[in-house]
Amino acid sequence: MKILFVGVFDTQKKSTNVSQILAFSSLGHKVIGYNYRHKAALMGAEGRDKELVKAVESGNFNLVVYSKCNGISLKAFEEINKLTTTCLWFMDPLISYDEEMRKKTDLVNYFCCDKENVLEEARRINSHSFRVCEGFDATVDKPPLESIEKEHNTSFIGNIYGGRDKILQQIQSPVAVISNAYGKQHARAVAKTKINLNFCTSDGASDRVYKIMAAQGFLLTNDWPGREKDFVDGDHCVIFKDVSDLNEKIEFYLENDTLREKIATSGHKKVQKYTRLKWAERIVDLYEQSRK
Repeated sequence: MKILFVGVFDTQKKSTNVSQILAFSSLGHKVIGYNYRHKAALMGAEGRDKELVKAVESGNFNLVVYSKCNGISLKAFEEINKLTTTCLWFMDPLISYDEEMRKKTDLVNYFCCDKENVLEEARRINSHSFRVCEGFDATVDKPPLESIEKEHNTSFIGNIYGGRDKILQQIQSPVAVISNAYGKQHARAVAKTKINLNFCTSDGASDRVYKIMAAQGFLLTNDWPGREKDFVDGDHCVIFKDVSDLNEKIEFYLENDTLREKIATSGHKKVQKYTRLKWAERIVDLYEQSRK
């Protein structure tokens, strides 16, 4: 199958679209990436949209997958939808599911998202809407081959925003904040830490949840809608209710190495069903279903 993947592609591989396009390729599909933000910077949004439509007209693509693609005109979506099958992939939380995305949801043949609450909204617009877990990149998000000594009792890997600083200030034990850790460096940072923290700030879990468990890290996080469909609290990860509960659980799991490691191992096994390869397989399966 020939796929045009409209997304963001960077040489540093910070964008998840990089591993997603490789997943399509590994399944044997011919996939071409269209870097829509870079194109707009070069030729302007209007010029980019015209070029994109022409690329679909001449490319004989079976499927066009849009990765969010905010800023691409509705007119371009309408014209491309006349030419081939289209899928809109939306990875962000509900707060970002704005009027533009809702209109584009209505235009495409099928819509896929990572968050359960976004799916609820999307199904009111397009009955062909599905949840597909963004997951993790199994080529880099995995336990390091070499043994790594634990340097931190507790850490948070990521940027501090959305009230995270207030939570961190209330944690009684020291927390190492690790930023700019991507790919294998993220997995190494997980391996160096006994307790890996996550804070869901927008009614959904980011791919950090999956990356931590994929690297066989112990995950301590607040809850998010739909979590129970994927992971069991106390088995695959541990959920805290508030700051007081968070402090108690940090103290408890630092004192119980065997239980902490057991949960980390269980989470690592469970999360294997949520790789980027599985993501790509599901997108293609839904395409096949749309053709019936």
